[in-house]
Amino acid sequence: MKKFFSFILVIININCFAQANRWFVSLSTTSTIGGPSASLKAQMVDQNFNQTDETSFLGIEFSTKYPIVTKDGALLLRGGYKLDDRKGLYFVAGRSAKGSVEGFKKEGYSDFWFIGGSYGQNIEIDYTTYQVTAGYLYSFPNTRFKAGFGPSLFLLNYSTTENYTNKQSHSSLVPGATGTARIPLGKEKRLFGVELVFEGNAALPVKMKGDFKESGFKPGNVSMLSANIGLAFSFRR
Repeated sequence: MKKFFSFILVIININCFAQANRWFVSLSTTSTIGGPSASLKAQMVDQNFNQTDETSFLGIEFSTKYPIVTKDGALLLRGGYKLDDRKGLYFVAGRSAKGSVEGFKKEGYSDFWFIGGSYGQNIEIDYTTYQVTAGYLYSFPNTRFKAGFGPSLFLLNYSTTENYTNKQSHSSLVPGATGTARIPLGKEKRLFGVELVFEGNAALPVKMKGDFKESGFKPGNVSMLSANIGLAFSFRR
């Protein structure tokens, strides 16, 4: 961990007096920490959708433990315009989170000749969060570190599926705020470059909807707190 922070400090201070750019546009692919998945997983555990699905074939046993959580990375377009040596404007738009959570409640086990397996209630919730942000970007003196903050609007699109049928789609629009940090890698005066990007998002929780008549699952509030960490590929002038 100490080596990692030492590496970050070196990046911040290298070439700190490089020629500044008037504007930039970048595309980032980042991993997502947090988001609705943690809340959905906790709800499934609380309501006993955390059972193990067991299957046997010719005496060979297979098992799958639920809930199953999958996540895709964020894909965000960023841009900024320099107002003076210290301040600028920036925007962010794109997909900030995407994933799914699947749960299973076991009700029994059945055998038929050489095949056996668990049966019960299966539920799955898929979600995608879209983000739009605009705010101020600040450059710190004698470093290449830049930090920004601004209001955001998040659109949460999600679908619920029960026992692989009865699919329903919903959406919620919630306000929030985003803090961001950028550290250019290499010489900042170059036309094309790579940047290390950190971003934290905060928004009001979303009360999820869904009619799970067969399984009885009751979706609740999900957290919209998340963070994105990754690389941005930039075009600067």
